[in-house]
Amino acid sequence: MSIRSDADRSEYRHRYTIGLDLGTSAVKGVLLSAAGEVVARARTETRLDAYPDGRVEFDAEALFGLTADAIRQLSAALPADGRVAGLCMASASGNTVLLNERGEPMRPAISWMDARVKDEMDVKLGKLTPAAVHERTGWPLLKAFPLAHLSWLSVHEPDLLKRSAKVGMSTEYMLYRLTGEWAIDPSQATTFYLQDQQTQVWHAPYLRALGIPEEKLPRLVATGSVLGRITDAASALTGLPAGTPVAAGCFDHPAAARGAGVLDEGGLLLSCGTSWVGFTPLSERSQVVGNGMLTDPFLQPNGPWGAMFSLPAIAVSVDRIVREYISDAPDRYESFSALAAAAAPGARGLLINPLLEAGTGRWKGVAASDLASAVMAGTAYLLQSHIDRLARAGIRFTSVTMVGGPSDTHPWPQIVADVLGVEVHTVNGSCAGAAGAALLATVAAGLYPDEREAFKQAAFPKLTRRPDREAHEIYVRQYEAFARRFPTE
Repeated sequence: MSIRSDADRSEYRHRYTIGLDLGTSAVKGVLLSAAGEVVARARTETRLDAYPDGRVEFDAEALFGLTADAIRQLSAALPADGRVAGLCMASASGNTVLLNERGEPMRPAISWMDARVKDEMDVKLGKLTPAAVHERTGWPLLKAFPLAHLSWLSVHEPDLLKRSAKVGMSTEYMLYRLTGEWAIDPSQATTFYLQDQQTQVWHAPYLRALGIPEEKLPRLVATGSVLGRITDAASALTGLPAGTPVAAGCFDHPAAARGAGVLDEGGLLLSCGTSWVGFTPLSERSQVVGNGMLTDPFLQPNGPWGAMFSLPAIAVSVDRIVREYISDAPDRYESFSALAAAAAPGARGLLINPLLEAGTGRWKGVAASDLASAVMAGTAYLLQSHIDRLARAGIRFTSVTMVGGPSDTHPWPQIVADVLGVEVHTVNGSCAGAAGAALLATVAAGLYPDEREAFKQAAFPKLTRRPDREAHEIYVRQYEAFARRFPTE
């Protein structure tokens, strides 16, 4: 029963939930009223340590400090007569953490962007069959994420791995610090690569090969269920009352889909962060895996699976181009957007693939406005190539919603609409993932029966960009040239 149909809904009036999105570049959070209004936002920037040999690490304890600070900001924004009914967090996940018997990190966390792994997976796990890994775990076989990290640790730091008391990811460490519970949801467990996604149990052969007892791993709990409660120690750090329920969350893009209302087949979410990810609900898991897409449990067992394709770490490439050719100042993205807005559609024929061309001085002398526009259009062309491939497989979309930082800017969403030739909606912008986590917290707190009802009752504003016909015709010709120059198949 929803709060708006409850005869005694006044008891809910002063309840709020906190949703967090632990991203690669920032921790974002929202304070959501029970009526579905975002009443406060918080953002704290994160830090990664990147090294020439491909290592990318960060301080997990520092990340918890940022997370606690974001919660404290949101709890301070609570109205005098309000109380927090629950908290939930989504995250980019895939970052490996080892804890000692005191629950302390034993080494820096290994980021999902880390590139140190060479042949260590073959050494520890044998020659894995990519198709079998994808079918079992839901994600294609990659030399990244915890399965790869743990293989590397097993080869290069075996004593450390053996002495560890807990093996997990950064999100689980945040939850552990907040609740004292060592637990994980099936969505984020997918990025761990140790879960059999369909049975939702840990895959024993991988654990044996890596020498990791199952008791070191987090317990698996359902997304949207109460995982634990704020401890006295966490209360002092966050400002939340001890005993506040903490719900199990999900991977960041499925959270953004919840926060943007992309819950049914035919909807396409463009989640634009460090990586740009296309997310769409599909009823058949075989269709997701069969098309090589990242697979999320999403609304299982009674709803669709989540299917994802990715432009991996494209924001890193874009940032290099912006720094080299436009500005290295803190407000460089304002300059980037202003320049792109000043360019004519098509950027006078300039074609740039941001994933392949990240600088090197080749565009010296090119008008900065054309370069900025071409980078935005090139990103949209890469999205279009994925959409075309899925259309050939029978997967088509009736609506497109864009979230993430770029969705809050101009003219990037308009360029995406003009390239794709469809209306592009924006809902919750850069806080969609946090809003989705907050909706899950409302479900765990019993304010709504499920995510659909929670989103239906939410008061989230939506902005729609309609494609310009003449611009679209220009971009169609440009995309044909782009596809010839940068073939994807």
